[in-house]
Amino acid sequence: MPGFTKRHTKRDYGRAFPASHYNDPRGGRPSALERNILRYRAIEAALYLFYADEVRTFLLTDVYRAAVRQPGQSMWEQPEQRRLQGVFTGLLRDAESQKKIRQEDVEALRRAFEYDRQQGKKLKTAFAFAITAGLFTEAEASDLQDLLEYRNDIAHRIHLVMSDISRNVWTSDHLTYTAPTYKGDALERLRVYRRSLWERARGQLILTLSMDSMLFELAEHVFEQDLRRLDRIIAKQIAQDEERVTAINAELDLRGAELVGDLAPRFPANHRPSRSYGDDYIPASGHLTKRGVEICYRLFDLGKSPIAVAYLMGITLRSAERRQRSWIKAGGLRRVRSDVERYDLRSLQRLPSG
Repeated sequence: MPGFTKRHTKRDYGRAFPASHYNDPRGGRPSALERNILRYRAIEAALYLFYADEVRTFLLTDVYRAAVRQPGQSMWEQPEQRRLQGVFTGLLRDAESQKKIRQEDVEALRRAFEYDRQQGKKLKTAFAFAITAGLFTEAEASDLQDLLEYRNDIAHRIHLVMSDISRNVWTSDHLTYTAPTYKGDALERLRVYRRSLWERARGQLILTLSMDSMLFELAEHVFEQDLRRLDRIIAKQIAQDEERVTAINAELDLRGAELVGDLAPRFPANHRPSRSYGDDYIPASGHLTKRGVEICYRLFDLGKSPIAVAYLMGITLRSAERRQRSWIKAGGLRRVRSDVERYDLRSLQRLPSG
């Protein structure tokens, strides 16, 4: 049961909706699909925190207890962790030798780094014993360590886990360069390890019985049922959304229509420009000029839907729906079309009428 991630791609030019904080004509109003994905992740997070705590408790009690009985038991660290520790030590040493950092800052950083290492010492000792005893391979231990670290993202950086389900322009730009923190397969991977703990420990460890799973039993049952239900709903909604996008893309094609060149929906004369009054700058508001309103009406003449008009004109869906009501009130297909000024595409200068 994998999770669902929204992909954000870098725009080749400009913003789709220059006067909006969002890259969607619906603005900040979440769709049913987005609501269900966020609900899915919230339930996932609750289960993940409990499962990760169970696995961590197993390592820090049962496995660590067996490890300390072994004389000379060492700690285990991921190769990447050892590499980064070496990089940090080298950078700190170079900065100290070149007088680029104050001595008190050097000591503070070293203390903080040592504190972090001590915090994970028991867990690293437990992992070392688990690998030696054959409870986990080194690859499994590394994978499980990553899963336990993802638990910290959920507990302390939940905004990063949810960040890709967003329409904010800044967030979209950020996510085109930074992969989202959310890991859709993490819960299922953790489930596999959790289910196998007793089998792995058989004959090697004295296991501690806990009442925690009984206290969480009903919540776990409900949450797992809700995930399966939401998984089916979201899959259907994604299919419907793909059909919707296909239909909208077909509507966005204006080939063969008159609305090209200086009559194109995004032509500058269709929108109110930015203005300056002395030292005050007033950005473009996204409102249509009279010419822009007529171009918008001509899109409705062509049978375009409000959502397609919103994309074509660069206005919000609510604005497009209001324009459609005004178009109907003006007579719809029977209305009298207004003349519009024509412009030279090279100079953008208005052409003489007639």
